[in-house]
Amino acid sequence: MKRLSLLALALFLLVGASPQKQEPPVEIRSMRLDADYGKGVLVFSGAVNLKKGEFFLQSDKLTVYLKTANGTNEVDWAEATGEVHMSYGQKRARCGRAVYYAQEEKVLLEEDPIMWEGDNRLRGKRITIFLKEERAIVESGPGKPVELTVVEKGDGKGLLPRP
Repeated sequence: MKRLSLLALALFLLVGASPQKQEPPVEIRSMRLDADYGKGVLVFSGAVNLKKGEFFLQSDKLTVYLKTANGTNEVDWAEATGEVHMSYGQKRARCGRAVYYAQEEKVLLEEDPIMWEGDNRLRGKRITIFLKEERAIVESGPGKPVELTVVEKGDGKGLLPRP
């Protein structure tokens, strides 16, 4: 179960968190940006690439919803859609839709989500990751069970992460 929690960390940079004290910058590249600060919405579209430290997100579209707090704009929640790919170190995730809720520090993966680290894989209809709690809930869909594949070392002492 500990390893399953570590798979959840693959998405933690959507939260803006970093294990380092100094936050790395967020770099976003896309073909288009529509910014409506009056409504608090930023829409990045066309070959969206987001990088923060070791975290990388690629999608067709990224919509960021802002809230004003202490005179500054902060991320309230964000939604990546299309072919969503994420990576953090050797951890990877892929889905059709990923939603990040900043206040709750929760990430929701939908539309055929799969997470993996090396040969270890986790798949379901919906994967909800609670970043603060280092836990996840994986739900099945009609006719589609939750799938977990774990590759163990030959000595049985742990999981074998492979690049």
